[in-house]
Amino acid sequence: MTLTAENKNARIEFKTTQEIKSMLQEAAASLGMDLSSFLVSTASQRAKELLRNERMLVLAEEEWNRMQKALQGERKAPEALKELMALEDFDE
Repeated sequence: MTLTAENKNARIEFKTTQEIKSMLQEAAASLGMDLSSFLVSTASQRAKELLRNERMLVLAEEEWNRMQKALQGERKAPEALKELMALEDFDE
């Protein structure tokens, strides 16, 4: 996604030490980027990674097999559900 001046409408400000700022500027320059672009790019990549990991459920093979078996097994509707579905006007 390429950002243009038109859609850059949010500002982030923070303070750091001169040492950290210099290091970040050096890293940005090594990639041919300005500091702001480097910080936004790096932070965005890390944020996507964190969110992806937070939203992903990883199961061991045994757990996966157990879950698949539970999902594919025959299920019977509980009595309360049967009673609810038997009510007059249920399907209207």
